[in-house]
Amino acid sequence: MKNALILYYSCSGNTKAIAEYTGSVLKDRKWNVKISNFDSCKTRNNFTDIDLLIVGVPVHYWEMPEAALRMLRNLPSFQNTYGFVFSTFGKCVCNSVPFHLAKKLRAKNINVLGGAQIVMPHSAHIDENTRVGDIDILLGKGEPNEENLKNIKSVLFNISEKIENNNVNSFDIKKLKNLHTRGFTANIMNVLMTTNMRRGVMPDILYDKSKCNQCKKCISICDYQAIEFSDDNLIVINKKRCKRCYKCIENCNTNSLYTKWDQAIRPTRSIQKFAKNNETRVIK
Repeated sequence: MKNALILYYSCSGNTKAIAEYTGSVLKDRKWNVKISNFDSCKTRNNFTDIDLLIVGVPVHYWEMPEAALRMLRNLPSFQNTYGFVFSTFGKCVCNSVPFHLAKKLRAKNINVLGGAQIVMPHSAHIDENTRVGDIDILLGKGEPNEENLKNIKSVLFNISEKIENNNVNSFDIKKLKNLHTRGFTANIMNVLMTTNMRRGVMPDILYDKSKCNQCKKCISICDYQAIEFSDDNLIVINKKRCKRCYKCIENCNTNSLYTKWDQAIRPTRSIQKFAKNNETRVIK
């Protein structure tokens, strides 16, 4: 039986959902599959005898999240392992994240065989319970659709079959450079705007102490050590460290952490207009 390890980094749950779908595809082929986020898969024992490593990350501010990049660097080197990479995004502008993922895996001695950019509902919220991607087709409503899921399944079936039969052809990861959504204007903006500048137009995390039950979950899940607990039992957010991934908001059970989502949606809709080829695409 072949072994697959699926690693993902997820803030809103979109990337986790695709990771679980890829796992179900391989299980259908009778593979032994382990699915884990990066934080839960730190011991080297988890990385032995892996035939296929699948790695997925979301796109944040056109790029791979800094926390995911840091976690990738901490992966050990592999032996006789193939790879597949994917990014998830809400139909906005993004750079060639699958290509950069593949480069990082190649540096770990992984033979990458393909990659994908996968549209998911944009995770910016209209209110506490509704994402803009749940209601706007331009920002991923209804994704991933059945056709896209079938395409992903077909590619993974093909790759897994080749691994099983020891009939794997070489793959040029430079092909993954085509997995981006920059139009002409976005190409110019990509040169002129840093990631910090893109992040700077998004609203800060806000705190309502009256709703907080002091569970400190937000502190433990923040990947940038941007949240602390003060001496007077209040949450304090370090705005310089915060990367506005909003993972803390997604995981706050009391809604004591929130943001002004209307200020997030306006720039999101504006930037989306500069995207092209912003559909699910798979390359192998």
